[in-house]
Amino acid sequence: MYKYLYIYNYEPREQALCEMEFKRIFHTDMTSKYFLTNQYFDYCRSVYIRGRLDIIASSCDINEVIQTIEEQHLYYLDFKVIYLKNEITHVHYQTAMEYCKKLAFPIDGSVNMQKPQTVFALTKLQEQWYFGIYHDESVWNLRSHKPHSYSHSLNIRDARTAVNIAIGNDLSLKVVDPCCGVGTVVLEALSMGIDIEGYDINRYVSYQARLNLEYFGYDPLKIQKKDMLKIEKTYDVAIMDIPYGVYSPFTYQQQQELLQKSYFLAHQLVLISHIDMNKELERIGYEIIDQASIMKGNFKRYVTFCRKVI
Repeated sequence: MYKYLYIYNYEPREQALCEMEFKRIFHTDMTSKYFLTNQYFDYCRSVYIRGRLDIIASSCDINEVIQTIEEQHLYYLDFKVIYLKNEITHVHYQTAMEYCKKLAFPIDGSVNMQKPQTVFALTKLQEQWYFGIYHDESVWNLRSHKPHSYSHSLNIRDARTAVNIAIGNDLSLKVVDPCCGVGTVVLEALSMGIDIEGYDINRYVSYQARLNLEYFGYDPLKIQKKDMLKIEKTYDVAIMDIPYGVYSPFTYQQQQELLQKSYFLAHQLVLISHIDMNKELERIGYEIIDQASIMKGNFKRYVTFCRKVI
């Protein structure tokens, strides 16, 4: 029996990036917004996961699900049972409510429909019923409003996704953002408990980034004013939103120098660029693993995950 059901939600323009993140986390292609697996994942890390159902019972016969719950002698204070609608299988409202009542009846404890401590959920995908504890806390967007930002900065959704693509399931990786700007990527990584450091060559911007970190209770010294080309430390993975000269001139040659430096900074790289730079990355010695594009207004960015060729 599967242990978890992850429920995804994304806009059409986000689908390619969502699928890229999904592949890094679950090591398989995404085929549906409803993913059944035995793999545990802290769903709050992803901006695309609406919720996770920790499955207690499943069967193609709803009576077998009810019988399983009766046999488990569950006890919960302040719980409620809901039906999760989905885009795959429609269940009539009255039928769904009837089954929810039957599943709630054998659970000892107390019901609290207004402020439950535990939410049980029932859903049906194809011919199979799934019942379990449902989690849908949304905590990833707590840093949506930073004291300092710029119009072309990565938004929090894309920054958080870039971090997930960079580390996959390995939160022990040491990460660097060598062109961190106001620190959005650094903030999101720190919120997941990831060991990350950031650098920016601009004194004023790096100062603003440190103020952003301090505002949310993180160590501001995680970000330093420093030219990326002068970084001597090495890391497991780098996340680089390469400068493209929006506010100041930045040449293609300078971009090449930063790419070359990234090769010596880390074994893996998540590159965010305004043009497709696959040929440049391969020429340096990277293998392209995956790529997606994101739009912010009329401004297009490419997100490329690559690693050194061994």
